[in-house]
Amino acid sequence: MHRASPALLVLAALLTGSMVTAVPAAADESPSPTPITASPAASPSASASPSPEPTSSAAPSSDGPVSVNVVMAAQTAPGAPSLVPPRAQLPLRRGHYGYRVARVQERLDWLGYDIDASNISRQAYGGSTVAAVKAFQTKNWLTPTGVADRRTWTMLARMAEPLGILPLRCTEVKQSLCIDKTTRTLRYVVNGKAKMTTDARFGASGMETGEGLFTIKEKSFDHVSSLYHSWMPRAMFFNGDEAVHYSPDFASVGYSRGSHGCVGIRDMDIATALFEKVAVGTRVYVYWS
Repeated sequence: MHRASPALLVLAALLTGSMVTAVPAAADESPSPTPITASPAASPSASASPSPEPTSSAAPSSDGPVSVNVVMAAQTAPGAPSLVPPRAQLPLRRGHYGYRVARVQERLDWLGYDIDASNISRQAYGGSTVAAVKAFQTKNWLTPTGVADRRTWTMLARMAEPLGILPLRCTEVKQSLCIDKTTRTLRYVVNGKAKMTTDARFGASGMETGEGLFTIKEKSFDHVSSLYHSWMPRAMFFNGDEAVHYSPDFASVGYSRGSHGCVGIRDMDIATALFEKVAVGTRVYVYWS
């Protein structure tokens, strides 16, 4: 019997090692160390085996969330559509979304501005949000851009906070008119909840609207002032000659002028709805917040 030479033994070991296939570990076992195989230069059979095609580590999994980095990378291709809306950071404008937009919408809603339910549900800075921001800016002598810049954000916070909280004088009775001279709003409150909120205008300098606790004494559907001969439809008197009523002048020129002491409402439909709901004897609370 012939003994194999050392050189032949080495060659056989190399050839045998190149053919070994690793068996995958069971799911509950720790994977075995990667077996050491011969390099292509040392093993003809290894060089003949096709290598698996490389897989991009950036590709998102079909059953998991898409990475923002992946989406942003996809956007960088020339002509690629925008897949990620702009980040909601100040200044906020049309097309933005997120929790800061939602905060603006909550504050505007509390102050009586109308915003579409679709804007609110998606936290989206859409057309109705732009219109509400413009109206708020106009009311508060800011430039009406519809963009929530730092100054608008700060004033909204000051006017609306604490969000959803009414004075005790407005909530301790079943029904009240809660009239805030700081935010220039009138709220119709039932069982402690604001059911209707609208803009309000007060007396001009020297004829300021009285502050404090009152009640509705008298109502007049199509009233004309005996003192100033001005039309005061849907008038609800609460403090002498002072009444809550629709004001054509308020509807026409806004806050550039004031009343003779009455609380003016610039929307006839709202004034009519309030007139129908508010009974004689209803509490009226006029205050600075």
